[in-house]
Amino acid sequence: MARRKKRIIVVGLGGFGWWASIALRREGHEVIAVDKNARLVDRAVDYVDLSVSGDATDREFLRTIGAESADAAIVSTGNDLAASILTILALKDLGVRDIYVKVSGVEAARAVEAFNVTETIFPEREAANRLAHRLETKTVLDYVPIAPGYAIQEIAVPDGWLGRSLSELKLPHRFGITVVAIHDLLEGSLSVVPDSERPLKESDVVLVAGKDEVVARLLRDGDENGPRE
Repeated sequence: MARRKKRIIVVGLGGFGWWASIALRREGHEVIAVDKNARLVDRAVDYVDLSVSGDATDREFLRTIGAESADAAIVSTGNDLAASILTILALKDLGVRDIYVKVSGVEAARAVEAFNVTETIFPEREAANRLAHRLETKTVLDYVPIAPGYAIQEIAVPDGWLGRSLSELKLPHRFGITVVAIHDLLEGSLSVVPDSERPLKESDVVLVAGKDEVVARLLRDGDENGPRE
């Protein structure tokens, strides 16, 4: 069954808004990009469905570009907190339910969250957290937080897992973590729903979902220190 194409309004075409627009369009969604800066709008013309110069705090302007039927909006107006808040209010007046807002700091996040947005995004903090986890151990190749204290991490296969299958390892039962994908670097293959009977190899990296401290302990101390049946 084909995924439904969504209409998404992106307000602000600085670095974050620009890359969000490209990524969303690449995923097949309809992207309407807005910025007051005509140069940024012109740059986005070939990469989105509609790129418009205008004031996104103006409800009637948003209506003319189709915001009433938008599934979601991303607000990325730099350090202009007032513009972000006014844009949020205008989008809410038009019935946009899911609004994601890029913020520049903790205080800005607190102010924006008072308007019941779907999520505040603090790219610098998130990038720093990901880098910190990657630097902590060279076996962590990537880190994506999913909740406080929990993440999906791409890791090299621990020595104690080599030659053993996911069924044999019983990771959810023993450690409360789950392997959601296996990437065989040698073959270039990616198994998003891994075969539970396939032995893990040195050429594999695995995407593991679970508690940060549990994964860190496994990478540091190995499999033998985990709880067993």
